[in-house]
Amino acid sequence: METSLTGKALDFGSKEYGFESRVSKIKYNSYAYVVNHLNLAMSRKQLSIKIKYTKKTITLVKALYTIGYISNYVITKNNKIVDTKTKLDSYSTYITLSVVYFKNTSFFKSLRLVSTPSRRHTITLRGLQLVTLSIKSSVIVLSTPHGIIDHREAIRLKTGGLILCMAS
Repeated sequence: METSLTGKALDFGSKEYGFESRVSKIKYNSYAYVVNHLNLAMSRKQLSIKIKYTKKTITLVKALYTIGYISNYVITKNNKIVDTKTKLDSYSTYITLSVVYFKNTSFFKSLRLVSTPSRRHTITLRGLQLVTLSIKSSVIVLSTPHGIIDHREAIRLKTGGLILCMAS
């Protein structure tokens, strides 16, 4: 029995129909990528996960590490990857990180993405001070002129910014 074209489309490893090259060039939101992988790791109770290294992902990982959402992270370079079309050698770089667990449950319940590329949510210093009174133990991660920081640090530096995600 012959496999249909849609069946071949689901097999992303199939080079015969050219699906692999299109899938590997998909652009994604780096912050959403990190948040989704961390939420999946927490739901599956994985001790460590591996995500792709980019400038945006490492800045968010460093911010989550300073908050205490991530217990540690390591940047690793894997084997050489050779692009067959351009004959260029490159190395794939990954970040291996682990979520903080206490008594076999994750310390934080969830990490929720707030801003997306299509809808950006910004907050002023005054708004941040008002929201801080109501969020109790949650942490808001902001992108500010001072870098990616949590809401307490933003209040200390007297600045607002773009709300990236919220850890509760």
